[in-house]
Amino acid sequence: MILLLLLSPAAQVQSQIQSQGLAAPLPAPAEALVRTKDWAGLADWFETVPPATRGAHYEMWIQALNRSRRWERLAAVCEALQPQLEAKSGPRLATYRLYRAQALSQLGRHGDAAAAHAENGRLGYPDGFPNACAEARLAQDWSTLQTCADALLEARPGDAMGQAWKGEALARQGRLAEAEPILREAVAKEPGIAHAWNNLGRCLNEKKAWTEACEALDRALTLEPGQLEALFNRGRARFELKRYRESRDDFRAALALRPDDPVLTENLRQAERYAALPAPKRP
Repeated sequence: MILLLLLSPAAQVQSQIQSQGLAAPLPAPAEALVRTKDWAGLADWFETVPPATRGAHYEMWIQALNRSRRWERLAAVCEALQPQLEAKSGPRLATYRLYRAQALSQLGRHGDAAAAHAENGRLGYPDGFPNACAEARLAQDWSTLQTCADALLEARPGDAMGQAWKGEALARQGRLAEAEPILREAVAKEPGIAHAWNNLGRCLNEKKAWTEACEALDRALTLEPGQLEALFNRGRARFELKRYRESRDDFRAALALRPDDPVLTENLRQAERYAALPAPKRP
């Protein structure tokens, strides 16, 4: 027997229920909703029953919330379940942990989702650290991305996506010399990772390897047309190569994605100025 917090009034929080209760059959109304796959209806039904009933069938409850995409409620319920279901066992991999991480992601709480996925990874979930990396990237939390990528690479040495994520984390933190060889290795193993080519292009721009940077950024934009940063980075490289009209076109495309950005606006102004000059006469 455990205490199960069900996000109900304080007097109900102390209700004593079974920890699993999966052997008990669902009440007939709930069983009918499961048979018709009416997950929204089942989620609604659970909100009408006593806390003990919800607790006895919590797996079905959170499944209904997940399938009906009620992310806010799902995150709250799973967060309430976790400490009580783990009071005796300690942290363990379970459905409520996986659902909570998914719900946080769907709610756009990418930093919290990264932490939840990383904890699942530490508990043995194979996709925990890859999911954590993806969420940390969305949160633009580069130190967390590096930590999660390191954990992924410890579990899967040489994983190309793990290297791509680590390379990006290093590049974003200004550690471009460290990032470059990691990114080169990532794209050699898996040429289809667009953001790895973009970050490699950034590294090459910084060392003034303009031609090679253009080649890397061409690959990035072939894989994912319309990447704002890849357009900007390629615009920089093309400008330095005196390919002013192409540089202008890249900055225009980037500015269309982020209007009124002062950096993009100034770069476009410079590129347009040089593109308008007469072409130099050939000897």
